[in-house]
Amino acid sequence: MSHGAQGRRAVPHRALGAGTITPITARLLDRIERHYEAAGKPPRIGIATGFVPRAELRILERRGYAPVGDEGVLVYTYDRARPPAPIDGDGLAIERITAKDARLYARTGFASFRERGSGFVDVIAALIRSGRRGIRAYLGRMDGEPAATGMLFDVGIVGALGNGSVLPAFRGHGLQKAMIVHRMREGWSRGQRMFFGETENPASARNMESLGWRQLYTEIDWARTS
Repeated sequence: MSHGAQGRRAVPHRALGAGTITPITARLLDRIERHYEAAGKPPRIGIATGFVPRAELRILERRGYAPVGDEGVLVYTYDRARPPAPIDGDGLAIERITAKDARLYARTGFASFRERGSGFVDVIAALIRSGRRGIRAYLGRMDGEPAATGMLFDVGIVGALGNGSVLPAFRGHGLQKAMIVHRMREGWSRGQRMFFGETENPASARNMESLGWRQLYTEIDWARTS
């Protein structure tokens, strides 16, 4: 999810849940389009391939929407009987971030999310301080140096993983897998028994699959093309 700069309303770069959480109707599209028009952005809608009824896709098509982009977002779940075993990286220490270090965390993650704009640091830091959705942010340090980030969101008994990143200088040493497992085990200790995550990165997808995650669907953006 990308956000606007501080001082403006944060706007996701695509609307999620259309056709799955709520049916796609003309009324829903009116609301989505008004929302993005007020934000000065073109509407984009994330569609869960294979899960949205064909009749609802036709409503999008009649409205002038069509799939855009060559690649989608890979959406994964983990629902095995137990979490993966801990991964102890040589020199790696993972700490939960408090409000005091929210900007340090956000600046570390920004190195991997620069395309999301200069407001990324402000929005992520504010999100950590807010504690919304039981959010927990974790910073991985290699020999004391900030190296990796990752968040865990509470959705009832479900844990959602997001905002995972590893600084370029520390890639290729298993940090991402260690950060994924750490968050899963933290969630498991709090009663979460299912996890969700998404990625557009094939290397990240392989890491998730090697830990026992399975792909649910590919999420494709639809936008107005006519």
